[in-house]
This record gives sequence, structure tokens and C-alpha cells, in this order.
Amino acid sequence: MRRGFSFLFLSMMLAWAPLVVAQEAPPRVIGYERFHASGDQALRGGQLLLGELNCTSCHAADAALASAVQKKPAPILDSVGNRVKMQYLMKFLADPQTVKPGTTMPGVLHTLPDAERAAAAEAIVHFLATTGTTQETSPLRQAAMRGEKIYHEVGCLACHDSRKEGAVALPTSIPLGTPSRKYTLAGLTEFLSDPLKVRPGGRMPHLLNGTDARDVASYLLNDLPLASGLQFAYYEGTWDKLPDFSKLTPKSTGDASVIDVSVVKAKENFALRFDGLLQIPADGNYLFLIGSDDGSRLSIDGKVLIDNDGVHPFSQKRKPLKLKAGLIPFVVEYFEAAGEEQLQVLVEREGHPQQSLSDFVAIPAPKPAAGSETPAEFVVKPELAAKGRELFASVGCANCHQLKIGGEAVAAKATAPALSALKGEGGCLESSRGKTPYYALGAVQRTSLVEAIKAAKQPAAEQPKEELISAQMARFNCYACHARGEIGGIEQARNPHFLSDMPEMGDEGRIPPALTGVGAKLQPEWLKTVFAEGAKDRPYMFTRMPRFGLENVGTLIDQLAEVDLAKAKAAPKVDVDLADKKLKAAGRRLVGSQGYSCVKCHTFADKKATGIQALSMTTMTKRLRPEWFHNYLLNPQEFRPGTRMPAAWPGGVSQLPSILEGNSDKQIMSIYAYLTDGDQATLPIGLVTGKMELIAFDEAVMYRNFIEGAGSRAIGVGYAEKLNLAFDANNVRMAMFWQGSFIDAARHWTGRGVGYEPPLGDNVLKFPEGIAFAKLAAADTAWPGESAEQAGYRFLGYRLGELRKPTFRYAMGDVVISDYVNPVADSDAVYFSRQFTLEAPGAVEGLYYRAIVASKIEAKEGGTYLIDDKWTTKITSAGKPVIRSSGGKSELLVPVVIENGKAQITQTYDW
Repeated sequence: MRRGFSFLFLSMMLAWAPLVVAQEAPPRVIGYERFHASGDQALRGGQLLLGELNCTSCHAADAALASAVQKKPAPILDSVGNRVKMQYLMKFLADPQTVKPGTTMPGVLHTLPDAERAAAAEAIVHFLATTGTTQETSPLRQAAMRGEKIYHEVGCLACHDSRKEGAVALPTSIPLGTPSRKYTLAGLTEFLSDPLKVRPGGRMPHLLNGTDARDVASYLLNDLPLASGLQFAYYEGTWDKLPDFSKLTPKSTGDASVIDVSVVKAKENFALRFDGLLQIPADGNYLFLIGSDDGSRLSIDGKVLIDNDGVHPFSQKRKPLKLKAGLIPFVVEYFEAAGEEQLQVLVEREGHPQQSLSDFVAIPAPKPAAGSETPAEFVVKPELAAKGRELFASVGCANCHQLKIGGEAVAAKATAPALSALKGEGGCLESSRGKTPYYALGAVQRTSLVEAIKAAKQPAAEQPKEELISAQMARFNCYACHARGEIGGIEQARNPHFLSDMPEMGDEGRIPPALTGVGAKLQPEWLKTVFAEGAKDRPYMFTRMPRFGLENVGTLIDQLAEVDLAKAKAAPKVDVDLADKKLKAAGRRLVGSQGYSCVKCHTFADKKATGIQALSMTTMTKRLRPEWFHNYLLNPQEFRPGTRMPAAWPGGVSQLPSILEGNSDKQIMSIYAYLTDGDQATLPIGLVTGKMELIAFDEAVMYRNFIEGAGSRAIGVGYAEKLNLAFDANNVRMAMFWQGSFIDAARHWTGRGVGYEPPLGDNVLKFPEGIAFAKLAAADTAWPGESAEQAGYRFLGYRLGELRKPTFRYAMGDVVISDYVNPVADSDAVYFSRQFTLEAPGAVEGLYYRAIVASKIEAKEGGTYLIDDKWTTKITSAGKPVIRSSGGKSELLVPVVIENGKAQITQTYDW
């Protein structure tokens, strides 16, 4: 076990007597500083401090109080040796308040005489050093630049001060001290990547994803010498293939953070060469990809792996390579002749997504400053480590910190009186260093804690739920971003740091929403997801919602619901079926350009709105309770004063009387019903611009192309009655019916025409896969799973009749089938009537038509059947239909009775 520093010098520094205390500051607890530092609500402030200073880890509280206090666990130290520099820990353990003013870590070694304190700190550090080793690497310059931007934009400044020159330190900020004294780059990156792993209490939530953690760590350590693991050289010239760079002199060279053309401003007649080391994390197979316009080449370990040379538009080549973990040199070469310029180099590790090759660039070890000495190697002394383990258990470290050795936690030996037995004076409350852990408490903090200790002597009274919510929000500093009622919200000094890339949205685009009434607004499952995983549902808002951990803040879900639902305005009872496809079709029309034009401001899954890019509609039903959704749409200003969201139903009156009889309540619930399909919902009308919608006026219109759900030889037919179908000529079957708009031909009539086009309308009725007619040995014989080709089907084309309505023709052996679909309008609705005419040279035994496959089929009067309690079909035929169960589904089979060489079956579809 080794450390790259000398303990001799440190031991001399730590033998201070007396210790300097001029830089001390009271422990910084944000919720206390903001709401109780003036002495207001001393009892609640004291109870907050009991938890945040971890008092109950030593002074046991009764179960009710302990639950209400929810102590902040100390950092887990199982692998602290991999994360934190021992130099720092040596100083910090000896005097936490001096080394990091504002820390909530007490000076537990102040219980020892001055002469013993440095030796005790050294012994404990030797023990902690057995948990791992640190590795010094230099922060990358470009990473630090990115990290500065991230740190000041994504929400770090809700709890921490800006680190820019001239920034004012706020009393409601958690001090960071000088991170470079404490952390290595690897250690800080690991911590920022998953803070809850080390600090499970959630006061430092998980905020940074991917390479953001390394970038922010690089920025926080930017007082160290900055380096680059990637160098580039820039050349100018005219080539039609990659030059021999060894014979050229570069115009400029420098450090790079990414492998692409952004390192230079040139547009034509230039070349680049990138050199660096790859840090291969594990043995395995790696797929390398290089794409460029014009030529490029990737060499690894001195050998050309991929050659993509020549003048050409952007093209990509790839090649796999088996590698062992470790450092491997690489070179990327590129040239640009004229036109577009692009370079992209990717790597895909087996079992992982593709990443930029830049993410695998090794960071060099730091170079010592001129004149400095390389720290001597430190070897852990087993006898000191053993003593440190005893001290860790006896002086109080193990009371707060988990540290497992060989899977077994070090047991605490230090004892202290129960909270209810304390006198409320002396001990940890002392204003000077004595025989107990020292916190450097401020006078007001001591007063608050005394009140909390007095209250602990009394039976714990049940707190109102709103008080529990408020305490929890103060504990986790939710109030830094969110207001609830009249409490909290962004402090004026922090307000400028909350940013958006959508200035047209005003404060709604940059300020996190208020949590007033949020328990009546958000679905419990959504809150659970947000607490457990964090959220980024407002892409225009730079501030992110971090992950606090369900085990830390999960109690808020029920508390918020109980309090807010009791106050919430009741929504009218609307008798609708949210699964009703016709209701969803109405909702689709309402949010589209032919309705209230919600698509002009709200995104829809991955589709952009035509104006500002507000919250995606497809997440709304996952997020919002239907009652809140209803009331909000009726009067947005009541819920969010000043919102840009218009009142589409002013005074509760619909502006579109032709949809759902103009009933505002039904219209709103139809939108909710439509949005329950989430990302799978049919796109709203008017969302996609540049489309070529095919519209049937008097005559039917036909579209033969790749249609999603109907195959590559699909025949789509749109009728003037706004009913549509798609026939799958490959598999000789009717594929689907749908309502509303027919098809958008833009995909296939512009560009290369790649891919399948889905129906443009909605309320899609899909037919089962497989053949529709088959010969069965008996009525209970399983329906054959063979393909149309295997069953002897042949597609015979179609004939156009009146108003160009087609009759599809196909044969099954000697049986020729004509399949004619026609829209029928009655007083209530428009539906499809489908007529089969079968012709055969003679009788055909055991021929059946499978009319329906569904979860539920219920026979009604007059040959009508109710399907899945949602839609109806009616069958007229010489053979009596049979309902049967097969393969976990219900099927409706119709025996085909051929008389005089012909049979007819008529089926209607009212869906």
C-alpha cells in the first residue's frame, strides 16, 4: 500500500499546540441559514440541526423523533483511500473547522490532549489508507473549460457559490473549500458520478451524467497544472489523398479535447493529425468507426486499422479489434479538399453504446513544478493502522461513518447519553474546545439546539403533515429551486444563474416550477420516478432535477398527496372511456392545427413544435393527474399566474362546438385520453410540416408503397368519408382500417424514399396476422399458422369500380375471393361494410372465414357482436358464425357455404 507523499513534513505541521482557530466558521446547514439563522422557529431549527449535524448517531432519540429528524449519514469510508488524499485527511482530522470552515464534521480528536492529537490523526490516516490508493492525473484544460460551463448552468449553484472571479460568497451556500487539496481527479470524478454511493443521505444529490462529472471535477481542480492527453497538428495544402505528414511542417499545433474539425477554423485545403494514448478499460472486443468528408485514417499501436482515404462525401468505415486493458497509442489523420468538412471517430466496446474516441483518451500524470521534489513513497505501517482502527472505533468515528474491512463494519465503542438525558448545556454545545467533539457552533445555533433538546425530553407530538413536508424540503434544500406556498424559491442572488435556451418562454423556461399543490398535480408513480432517477423533462431549462434517492425523500410522495388532495379543487365527473378510440381521435384533432393548436408550443415525443419548444405532450398523462389536468386547462392562470399558457376554454366555454357537441369537459378529457398513448400516439394534425397529404374528395385515392403495418407491397386506399384501409399484397390479407387523414406521401415522393410510412389518421383497427380463409378438419381445429404462400394463396390484383373504389381479388387453390370494402354513412356514424364473394367450381368442405380475433367477443342481437367492449361488427352469411377460444384468444369463425359455385359474406366494422 503506497502513497506518494512524505508524512514527516505533515507530522511536523500537525504538531500544533495550540491549534489556530482564526478561520473557524459555524457548521453550514443551508436550510437553517435560510430560515432559522435569525432565531425564528428555534425549535424547528434545532431539530433540523439535530439531523444535519448527525447528533442522534451518538445521542439516541426515541423512534418518533429519530424518524422526524432524519439524520444525515456521514460519508461511507469503505474505499476512501481511492478517493481522498491522505495529506488532506491528516490535516482535516486534526482540525476540521480550520481546514474547512463551515464543515458539519465535528472535531472528535479535540477530546484528546494537544500532544496526542497529531499522533492520533496519523494513526487513523494509516488505517484509512488501507482502503485503497489514489492515482494522480492532471485535469484536462478543455475538460475544465467545459466543466466551468456545466457547473454554472445545471444546478450546482443552487447549493454552492459561483467560483468565477468577483463572485460573492453567500451564507446559504455549502462551502467547497479547495477541492484540489482533498481530491485527485479520479477520486472527485468518481464521487460526482454517483454521490449517493458515498453520501447515501442525499444532501448531495446525483446531478451529473456521462462525462459531465469528469468535466466538472476538472474545473473544480483547475488550480492544478492543466494538461491535455490529445495533441493536434494543423497543415495547409492541396491534396486528393492523405499526405505524408512526416515530410510536412504544421502551421500550428496544440492541445485538443475532441477529435473533429472544430479545432481549426479552416474550411478547405487543410489537414489534421491527432496523436494520443487510448486508455482501454478492460480486455475485450472493440469496434472502431471512422467517418469523414474527405479522407481519413485511423492507426492504433503503430498499425493502420481503417483507411478511409480519398476525396468523397461523408462515408464511414468500421473494423473490430481485440485489445487488452492498458495504454495504447493512436493516430488519426484527416484532410479536406473542398466542400463540406466532417470528421467523426467512434468506438464501441462490447456490450456498451458507441462513444467518441475522445472519451477514451488517457489523461497524463501531472508533471511536478520546476524545482519541486517528487513526494517520497509512503508505506502504510501495520502497527499504526492497527492503532488507528482502535481509535476509529473508540473516539467516535465509527458512530457516524461506515467502514467495512473484509465485509465487516468497524463497530463503534464510543458511548454517549440519550438525547432525552442531555442537560442542554456543555458537551458538544460548548463554544470552546474541551473534552467532547467540537462543532464551532454559533450562538443562535446553540440556542436552537437547546430548544430541540428540551423538546426531546417530552413525548413526541405528531407533527402536521405540512410541517413534515416543509422540514423535508428544508433538509434537502428543495427550497433553493422550488417555492411551496409562500416559502422558498430562488434567492435573488442566485436568480441570474438559472438559464434557458428559450428566452421566449420567460421565467417559465428557466425557473423550476413551484411545488404548491404538487401532490394533487403529479401522479405518485411519476414522483417516485423523479425522486429515484431525477428528471430532465424540460430540455429548454438548463437546471436539472437531481436524483435524491427514493429512500431519502420517498415519504414526500404520500405526504404531498394527502395534504394537497385535501385542498384541491374537485374536477367535474366526466363519463368517458379513456380507451375509446373515437374519444382519442377527437383529442388528436383538438391538440392539432385544426383544433386549439397545442402543437405550436408543445413538442410531441421527438417531434419539435412549430414555435417554442414547451414540455412534450406525450409525457403529460404519465406526469399529471387527470383532475389537475382538467382544472388547469380550464384556467391556467389560477394555477400558474403569469403563465404564457392560454385559456383555450375561456369561462369554461368551448370555442369548437362541432367537436364532442362543444362539451368542454369531454373535450379536455378527450385530449387526456389521446395523450395516454404517450410516444405511440398518432401524430397530431399540423405537427409535421412539409408533408404531402393525399386527400380523397369524391373518388377514392390509392397509395401503393411501403406502409407501416401493411408491408412493402401495401395498397392503401383513402375514401372521401375519411375512412381508410391498407391491404398487404405480400401476405394477401387486409392489414388495417383507420379513420381521419389518409397518408403523407412526402417520405416516398421526396429524396430517396426510404422507410415505411404510418397512417396519417388515427383510431387504427389492426387485423390479425395470417390468412383469413382456411380449411379446417373441424370447427375446433386450431387456425393454421402457415403463410399465404404456404397455404396456396395467390394475389390476383384489384378492379376499380364506382368512384374508383377497389375490389381486391385473390385465390386459395380453386377458390377465387373478391374482397370489396365500402364506407356506409347512417345517422350516427360512418363505418365500413366489407363484402366477400367466393367462387369455386364445386363444393368446398370445411372452409371457414376467421372474421375476428380478440380478447373478448360477445354475441348481441341481430347478428351483431361486441368486440373487447369497444366496437361492434355484424355478419350476414349463409353459415352461422361460431365463437370459440384458441391460443388464449377468442375467435369468430364463419363457415363458408358455397351454393351453385358461389358464396357471400358481408361484415360491417363500426369502430
